[in-house]
Amino acid sequence: MRIALVRIDRPGMAAVRARLQPAHMEYQKPFLGMIKFGGGFVEDGTDTSGEVDIEDVIGNLLVFEAPDRETVANFHANDPYTLADLFETAIIKAFWQRVPDPN
Repeated sequence: MRIALVRIDRPGMAAVRARLQPAHMEYQKPFLGMIKFGGGFVEDGTDTSGEVDIEDVIGNLLVFEAPDRETVANFHANDPYTLADLFETAIIKAFWQRVPDPN
């Protein structure tokens, strides 16, 4: 089942995100097989044609192929970003992919 995890940072947390990025990247390694796609949200006007400075990221979207919602909720709950209270908003919802056709 596809599950979307949408998270928006609290204002003023760019330095915290940057400091924790290595721990976040290490933490998510065991989950990469379940993550179908994902990436960071940035402010309008940010050039996303190449690498983006981590301090310009203001949240993220991850779409998992997971056995259940609890798997994604546990991923989120134990992420170093979450443990540091980085997020203002976190949404975990079943996701019906329409385009491109996932089959």
